[in-house]
Amino acid sequence: MKYLLARITDNKSLFVKLLIASFLVNILALATPIYVIQVLQRYVAYGVTSTLVTLIIGVTFIAIFEFFFRNIRHRMAREYELKNIELSNIVLTRLNNIKSHIYETSFKLRNDQINKNLNTIQSTYTASTILNLLDVPFTIIFLLALFLIHYQVGIICLIFVAVPFLIDRLYSKKINKLSRQNELFQSSIFRIFDNVITRNLSVKFFALTQPIAKSWNFLANRIANNREDLEAEKNLLGSYSSSIGSLLTISVIGWGATLAVDGQISVGALIGANILAARALMPVIRFVSMKNNLSMAENAMNEINEYLNIPSDSNTGSIIKEFYGSIEVKDLFFQYPQTKNPIFESLNLNFGAGDVISVIGSNGSGKSTLMNVFASVLELSRGSIMIDGIELAQLSKTWYRSQIAFSPQEPKFIDGSIKDNLIGSNEIKEVDFKNILIEVDLINYINSREKGMNTLLEDRGETLPVGIRKRMSLARAMVNQSQLIILDEPTEGLDITGKEKVKNLINNEKQKKKTIIIATNDQEIINLSHILVDMNSKPKPSIARVKK
Repeated sequence: MKYLLARITDNKSLFVKLLIASFLVNILALATPIYVIQVLQRYVAYGVTSTLVTLIIGVTFIAIFEFFFRNIRHRMAREYELKNIELSNIVLTRLNNIKSHIYETSFKLRNDQINKNLNTIQSTYTASTILNLLDVPFTIIFLLALFLIHYQVGIICLIFVAVPFLIDRLYSKKINKLSRQNELFQSSIFRIFDNVITRNLSVKFFALTQPIAKSWNFLANRIANNREDLEAEKNLLGSYSSSIGSLLTISVIGWGATLAVDGQISVGALIGANILAARALMPVIRFVSMKNNLSMAENAMNEINEYLNIPSDSNTGSIIKEFYGSIEVKDLFFQYPQTKNPIFESLNLNFGAGDVISVIGSNGSGKSTLMNVFASVLELSRGSIMIDGIELAQLSKTWYRSQIAFSPQEPKFIDGSIKDNLIGSNEIKEVDFKNILIEVDLINYINSREKGMNTLLEDRGETLPVGIRKRMSLARAMVNQSQLIILDEPTEGLDITGKEKVKNLINNEKQKKKTIIIATNDQEIINLSHILVDMNSKPKPSIARVKK
């Protein structure tokens, strides 16, 4: 609830307006019991029709005003609810800007939990929740009115208002304990799930399936039993809350009746007191019933804050007005965290517009790592990369990535159409885009689809043939029309025709004085190169310049 209160009071102007509206709504809510009292005391006793008419007109106007202010404060509370959407956008942006290696190692498998937390926050921090919370302090107004009718009735209601808090205090500890146990069991289930995914070969080859299944079944049963106990406690708490309202009505009417018989209060005051008592108790019961949800939302918000505090790429760096693609590499050193040996070290290299650099080596030699370093996906351990005389680390990551054409070894696509995945938010002339599709040998495949470019990708393109995925990745990279082109195994999975198309593409871009870096072992591509970087030479890659 700490976060919710901080959110409500964050906008002081809106908060003050909301408080004023809530005050007016609760004050006007007194009109109904006052009306009942007056009708029974004045009209029933004296039978003056004009008095009844006056009372009806008066309470009608008050009801209209109450309705008006209720709508106003609900609209104001909706502004807080809309902040949940803003929060989702903030988290999405932050996740998009997480340093890639951190995301892959720490957050990739937590996407479902992130989504669950956001859903919890959005379903809990609603306009209704905020209004219910603001109504609680105004319970005092209705209690004071009850004391004015008769102090004994006021005391009875005060006791019943306190009871939900006492019940919650007794049961919340047990509910919280069961909730924490459930979270621990869920975490254990997740670790098993993670083991199956990340240690799949070990599970298959070393007879680990049975122990994993045994642990899974044990935890699944514990979770089921725990959840049943948790729901039982919640239902019991809800039953108590519902019963309190009925008991309050019985107590007020019963004790009030004895006071009425003794002439200490009127029948009208008795009925009005019953209405006031229900109105005083209602916000308290609502608050107690949503208290557990508020606690869950608070925990979810704490986890979300973890995501908001993780290291992200800097988008505040420099930009280059005239981007030529000149690159100077100084003492490059890269080593993955928690590994003993570097992938490469002492790499020094200069190249620029019109140069084709082929990075060669066996699988696992570090070709893709070097490509990801050049593409600013991975950060250097030591050394520097100068782009047109400015250190890559000093450039805006968003700007830099928008300026390069990058086709990774394992391309990933999003839910959406082929057009969404290939063009995105880039602006490109239709004729230029068509030429790119022809250059990468993708035009025939797209034309063969019933909806063409509007064809939706199934399973984010994972089921597409490798060759089509590779062609799409190349097309997507070339849409950028960048001066710097980075291609990781561009001919992998392509047939002879496809490889020839890629060769022609590289040759054409070479003629346009583009800077091209390629990770490849394809000899025909290597033959187009000016510089060869051999990653098989460890730990310092060997460099050879090719005479043309």
